Amino acid sequence: MSTTTREAGIQTLHDQVVSLVAQRWARSVQSKITINTDAERNRWAGSDRRYPDILGWKLLSGRNTIDWIAEVETEGSVTEDQARSRWRDYAALGVPFYLFVPKGWRTTAQQLAAGSHLKLNGVYEYAFVNGTFQLS
Repeated sequence: MSTTTREAGIQTLHDQVVSLVAQRWARSVQSKITINTDAERNRWAGSDRRYPDILGWKLLSGRNTIDWIAEVETEGSVTEDQARSRWRDYAALGVPFYLFVPKGWRTTAQQLAAGSHLKLNGVYEYAFVNGTFQLS
């Protein structure tokens, strides 16, 4: 499924959800927030580096320090392969790791994480109801 929004760099449903989650969390956390959209990732094509969708960070002793990370998944990306590769890499960073999945996918995501021995600090579900973004 693809959605186009007016915000620069936001061209997919995934990126729209990344942006909306970041906006919502920016109101409730004290961290600075950076997002990595698909467009940003594509700029670095050929790179083996993986960047979480959302990073909460702060400047501490003259250095940027990651406080927490979040990854947004779509129905097609909540898979065992993701749990074994990207999720494991992000969980290994040693900072709180949050996962956002489509409504109805929380149990699957939790089972995949448990099966890969990953600790998630939270799994949240998102949905669009009558055009309104909802997190639960």
